[in-house]
Amino acid sequence: MNILVEDRARGVTIEAVVKGEGVDVILLASALRGAADFAEVQDMLAVEGFRSIALNMRGVGRSSGPDGDFTLRDIADDIVRVIAQLCDGRAHLVGHALGNILARATASYRPEAVRSVTVMPCGGHNLGNFPVSEHVLVHFARCHRFDLSDEERRESLSVAFFAQGNDPGSWLEGWWPETSGISAAAMKADPEEWWRAGDKPVLILHPLEDAMASPEQGVAARDAFGSRAQYVEFPHCGHAILPEQPGLVTQEIVRFLRAQAA
Repeated sequence: MNILVEDRARGVTIEAVVKGEGVDVILLASALRGAADFAEVQDMLAVEGFRSIALNMRGVGRSSGPDGDFTLRDIADDIVRVIAQLCDGRAHLVGHALGNILARATASYRPEAVRSVTVMPCGGHNLGNFPVSEHVLVHFARCHRFDLSDEERRESLSVAFFAQGNDPGSWLEGWWPETSGISAAAMKADPEEWWRAGDKPVLILHPLEDAMASPEQGVAARDAFGSRAQYVEFPHCGHAILPEQPGLVTQEIVRFLRAQAA
């Protein structure tokens, strides 16, 4: 079921894809991508007794916002508006890639709306210590260039997002380049304001063949969070993780969320 959540005072509409019944889980997609990336995970979460709400952020699907600059705090407020309208006041947050920043920012800026945070992987706050190589960034920019051939884009998807031998074909579609403002807002924000995810429990799912985030980065994040963090590594998996290992991703999310309830 697709629901449009409107915030008329702020001129924002967020499209939410809702599946299942049970504890509320908000799903936040990667940069330039949308709720459809979570389709398989949503189906499995529903079977496990969770109600998942995958969001199309501003510029994706039927979601929109006012023209001009906006901040990472504005995006967190968009997410909280959905939680306020569709949930019981609080929800678990799951963020993939750029979505990991959105999840942690929401937990930091608006902790009253968040129960826990799951990220896959955990990065973006310490790029000075763990920079992404120029080679990978060049290929990332090519992934959503529709003037290139499918063969060229497959090559770039394999470099930037998928583990060696995994088929990148599922990500030839599903790109929304016009949402680049969300990435810009995340990069402009001071990481000191958001990287800690407030004081919430954190689950880190780290792909071991991630070209944008090394295992060392994942371990550093785990150590920085301390006892409130759990850390799970995924072999033969790249930055894409959702199309590569949806079953294992769901399994770990369910395990973590059930432990929070207990």
